Formats: sequence, C-alpha cells, structure tokens
Amino acid sequence: LSGGLGPTADDRTRRAIASAAGKELVLDHESLEHVRHIVEAHGRRMSQAHAAQAYFPEGSVIFPNMRGTARGFACQVGKATVLTMPGVPEEMHAVFRDGVLPYLLRASDSRGLVRKVNLFGLPESAVDAQIADLTVAGRNPSVGLKVEAGVVSISLRAAAPRTGEAEQLVEQDMRTIRQRFGEAVFGYDDTSLAEALSSLFQEQGLTVAVAESCTGGLVGDLLTDVPGISRFFLLDVVAYSNEAKVSQLGVPADQIQRFGAVSAEVARSMAAGACRLSGALLGISTTGITGPSGGTPEKPVGLVYVGICLDGQTAAHELRLRGDRRRIKQHAARHALNAAR
Repeated sequence: LSGGLGPTADDRTRRAIASAAGKELVLDHESLEHVRHIVEAHGRRMSQAHAAQAYFPEGSVIFPNMRGTARGFACQVGKATVLTMPGVPEEMHAVFRDGVLPYLLRASDSRGLVRKVNLFGLPESAVDAQIADLTVAGRNPSVGLKVEAGVVSISLRAAAPRTGEAEQLVEQDMRTIRQRFGEAVFGYDDTSLAEALSSLFQEQGLTVAVAESCTGGLVGDLLTDVPGISRFFLLDVVAYSNEAKVSQLGVPADQIQRFGAVSAEVARSMAAGACRLSGALLGISTTGITGPSGGTPEKPVGLVYVGICLDGQTAAHELRLRGDRRRIKQHAARHALNAAR
C-alpha cells in the first residue's frame, strides 16, 4: 500500500492495519527522534500529530525514509504480509528502494538482484524490438522496459540460490545490452543524464555554460540537480527574446532575420555566445517552438534546435518533438544534455 501514513486526521492507514491485524499501535523511539529531527530542522515544534508517525502495529518491520518523516512498515495480517509506503512519490520511491525491495528479496527463497540500464535517444518500440529475445516470459533474468521523460530504462531482475550467481546472470545480459545499443547507454540504476554528463566533465576537465530559449532554464535545472556541479557549471542565460539573443549572447541580428530565431544557425551562435560570456569550454543551447501556437508548415510546433560549442567548434541538432508545451520543453532539455554527452 502507499499513502495515509502522514500526520493529518485523514491519514488512517496505520490504524486500519493495526485494527485488521488485531494489534496495538506502539511507539518506536528511534522513529520518534527521526520525526523530531526533521520537524525541528524546518523551524517547527513537534506536535502530537507529528509524533503519531512514530507509532506502528506491534511487531512491525520498519522501513527507513530518507526523504521525509513518514516511515513505511511491514505487518502480518493473518497469513498475509502488508507492506506500506508513504504516498508522496519521491518518498514512496525511496522507501521502496531502501526498505520494501530488500525486505521482499530477503523473504524470497532465492537471492535476487535488480539492475537497470538507462538509454536515451531511441524510441521505446525500437528498444523493445532489439531485446525481444531477452523479454521472453519465464526467462531468468526477467527483463522489462520503462519510459520516463524520454529515458528508456531496461530493468533486469535475476533470482539464484546465491547472490554471486544472480550477479553473473545480470552482468551477462547487461553486456549484451551494451553491445546492442552502444552510446545510447548513458548509465545504470538511478544515474540521470545530468549525472552522466557531470562525470564526463570531471573525466575530461570541462566547464559548461548554457544558453536557453524555449526550455526556459530547464537544462540548467537538470544540471543543478547534481551535487558538486558548481565545479563545472559556470553560467545559464535564458535569452527568450530576439533582442536578448543579440545583446546578451552576441547572436548576429541579420542571422535571426535571415534564418529565424528557431534555426540551426542561431542555435550554434547561442552556444558559442555562452562560451564567450563565461569562458567555458562547452556551450549548450536550445531554441524552438513549444506551442500550442506559433508553428507554421515550415516550422511546426515541436521543432527544436540544440546547439553545441566545444573548443570553438559548433554543431546543431534538429529535433521534431511531440506533446504539449511542458512535454516538449522537458524532452528538449534532456536532448540537449544528451547531445552534449
């Protein structure tokens, strides 16, 4: 189950499970200190409502929550085991990863291992077609796909009597996937595109600057999700108007007049301008039409150009993206990171 573990009156999950199991709710002192620390760190005084999150059905296994106050738990109800997580998505994901999944693997008869291979730049259908032999039902490891914001993740779940055997099964499939998809593979498990790019900055001694139009700061937002990125990330200019592109980034006015603001030429000039402004070795830019209006037959909604400047050499990538305004912006920002990678 997810949800209903918080401090408000409508959070009834723990009471309902205790009632179904015929058990009392008992205080876990370590969880109480966890709640107190988070509440007081936000400048508030802990109330009885906050403290209610430290009570669990007697005999429960408690799961850590590194993202919030409400911890999950496992409780026996008759012959069934009920596992709970908070409902806030990022907290639910963290509790599942750190508590629920290890609990399930320990409870199974075999040792299990779960890994992910992350790809970008290929549609889900194309990835699926190339791993059809790996996704056959009943196979070990079992292999499946998930897509989020353009990132295709191939999940591998192996079961074996010993952990080492599960690792061998997974590594064999991961090797096959790397051979089939090459540079489309950017990372493993929870690695993001921005983290993969940050690792390259460190390996190659690169600094980066960004010039954004249609993405409105989303490229910089993704980069600043990476701890320590300040060593490499120097500047992010959101130059939305043509005037700002000219005055801030040095894009030639006649270039905009001749090719339009949404063009490969302007994307290259924006990336080069970001490097000139900051002294960065790598420049990334975005310019496009995110809709719902503004498109033409020649330049439809979803047309985006990503510009790259590296050591003074420039290139541009044309994208034809689909979806609403927000989706186009999010996908364009990730395509920009991937182009830089």
